[in-house]
Amino acid sequence: MDTDETFPLRDALDRAAEELPPLPDLVPLAVREGRRRRARARFATATAAFGVVTAGALGLTLLPGNGPAPAMPAAPPSSPAASASPEVSARPDASYPPVVVEETPGVPPPDNPDGLSAAERERRAVHQQRVAALLDELLPAYVTEIRPVKDKVSAYRITADGTPLHLTVAVRPTDEKALDPCPDRPDPRIVCETVVFDGDREAQLRSMATERPGTSAAYVRFLYGGSRVRISVEPDGASSRVTPRQLFAVAEDPRFLDVVRDADARPVEEKEAPPVVGG
Repeated sequence: MDTDETFPLRDALDRAAEELPPLPDLVPLAVREGRRRRARARFATATAAFGVVTAGALGLTLLPGNGPAPAMPAAPPSSPAASASPEVSARPDASYPPVVVEETPGVPPPDNPDGLSAAERERRAVHQQRVAALLDELLPAYVTEIRPVKDKVSAYRITADGTPLHLTVAVRPTDEKALDPCPDRPDPRIVCETVVFDGDREAQLRSMATERPGTSAAYVRFLYGGSRVRISVEPDGASSRVTPRQLFAVAEDPRFLDVVRDADARPVEEKEAPPVVGG
């Protein structure tokens, strides 16, 4: 029931409300967060199991927290398409626990086998985090558990529909000026095509049989600056469900090309040794 005392109070509240700024539109924020995306749920289990290993083994602050995330270098887009890409950047603040691979069962691998400084190990680990975040966003939803292999900067373990696979993202210095051409003769074991992207850059997409009977692998290769880039998925007992075209979706993304540009300018891998003649 209104009284003479309630009218001044209501009038004051109305004036205060009129002076408030309009509420923000939350839809773009919700869409952006949705894109950042299914991975957070997918990695919840892996993070709980391996989060301590990440910080302890690498001595890094890469897990989510209140501290600032490692800054990603600002770089111009690699192509005009970059300006049209979604406002979602892969950042190295998500937790992608490293995998400790026992090449000989029961024998723990050596820590820091290349004798790198702490700063260089951190730089390479952040590179792997950036790549893992983009792989998670750009590969099909059935690819899960994308985890960098500790002390192997180009190696990742993934799972596709429950099948474990080896994934490689290598940016290696090279003296090559052109890719080897696709075979000029039909070969039922190899499917090869050349595509153009990022202006006039060529990439080679291959699907080919492996040494394991009944299994196949997928590859994308291209040259960038003074580096050769390879993205590949190889079987770990079963064929890859990831196709060369799906790997190419990673390769042509402007954000991935920014990562490649950084690795080309400051290599994270050594130049590949030349093949031994007659070896």
